[in-house]
Amino acid sequence: MITALLALATLLLLGVAFVLTAAESAFTYLPRHDAEKASQADARRSLKKVLEDPRPCMHALRFARIFCESLVSVILTILFLQFIPMVWLSALIAVVIATLLGFVLIGVSPRHVGRSHPLTVAARTSGFLLVITAILGPLPRWLMRGGSAFSQPEDENAGFFTEEELREFVDRASGTDVIEDSEAAMLHSIFELDDTRIRAVMVPRTDTVTFDLDDTVENALNLFLRSGYSRIPVLGEDFDDVRGFLYLKDVAEAILPRQDRRTGASVQELLRPARFVPESQKVSELLPQMQREGTHVAVVVDEYGGTAGLVTLEDLIEELVGEIVDEYDTVEPEVTPEGDAYRVSARMSVGDLGELFDIDLEDDDVDSVGGLLAKALGRVPIVGSTAAIYGIRLKAVKLEGRRNRVGTVLAWREPSEEDSDGQETPEE
Repeated sequence: MITALLALATLLLLGVAFVLTAAESAFTYLPRHDAEKASQADARRSLKKVLEDPRPCMHALRFARIFCESLVSVILTILFLQFIPMVWLSALIAVVIATLLGFVLIGVSPRHVGRSHPLTVAARTSGFLLVITAILGPLPRWLMRGGSAFSQPEDENAGFFTEEELREFVDRASGTDVIEDSEAAMLHSIFELDDTRIRAVMVPRTDTVTFDLDDTVENALNLFLRSGYSRIPVLGEDFDDVRGFLYLKDVAEAILPRQDRRTGASVQELLRPARFVPESQKVSELLPQMQREGTHVAVVVDEYGGTAGLVTLEDLIEELVGEIVDEYDTVEPEVTPEGDAYRVSARMSVGDLGELFDIDLEDDDVDSVGGLLAKALGRVPIVGSTAAIYGIRLKAVKLEGRRNRVGTVLAWREPSEEDSDGQETPEE
């Protein structure tokens, strides 16, 4: 009779541990949106209660599962003592059998069940979890606090997993081809979004094309067409005095009048208000704000109120999906000879440019051809910008990328005064 009761108790404890393990796995992989929707049903009020504050239930679940596993080993030892008089041998056999049963019935099978049917298992075990939590009371929480004294303090407001654990899950899923590498990269970008400041994604003021408030609308249209931008900041006295933004659409409508449109509009009349954001603001905060407001570009200001640069909605989105390449961009060779000139990439190093003309060329301020042209001009180059530096004439001939930065530069040796007569300038 005692043997039968001990065997029955063992099976019962294994069954309880099976249910608890399946429940833990189910709540781990439970889709939050589906769970909240299902918890609205009257028959699943217990699930709603667990979801409102899951940590006490998870602590009680883990405590009860470990208690059941330990009790199985003790009961099996008592059971085998009835047949084997040697205590050490009975204990050894009990531990081996408990380990095997625990691995299959507690470690593997229930986790697969909970992971495969998370919503069903969570809904059916939520009432049982509430009962166990009520019976154990604050004991699991006290034990958790005691354990935290030997490690890092536990965050009471944390969810089921920390951010580090979630990142590890993403890496494992990517390594086993459960998700694609591109999907894993996007998930990591989401994690990093809250740690990224606007200053890290903005276009710095040195790379910004601007327009003067007292200039003409016709010149504004010309700047739009040459730069490739659709929105340009308008300045008053200096770069720290941004009065607003000019939009290509507004300028085109003012210059190409129709019967139902006004003519002779000034830059001041076409200005749209500028949105200002601090450079210390998080990307995760600004992105939803710009989406709600329908704002595509904002002026970034530093801690002293000066203009640090510009940030666009596309800049923020690129933090999630990666670099957005313009549909007109094509892969071109870094150097293409054109008569006495060379068509080179704006990213070519200054030293490599010098080698094309047998010149030992170095510059302490810039490293690329594009930077060399900007230095010679004293401003951001656009298509058609030309300047001479170190005896080489540079001309911006093509834009590339979504930010419309100069991507291709035409370079030729600047003629000296004695041989400049009759020499033609290379055409684009």
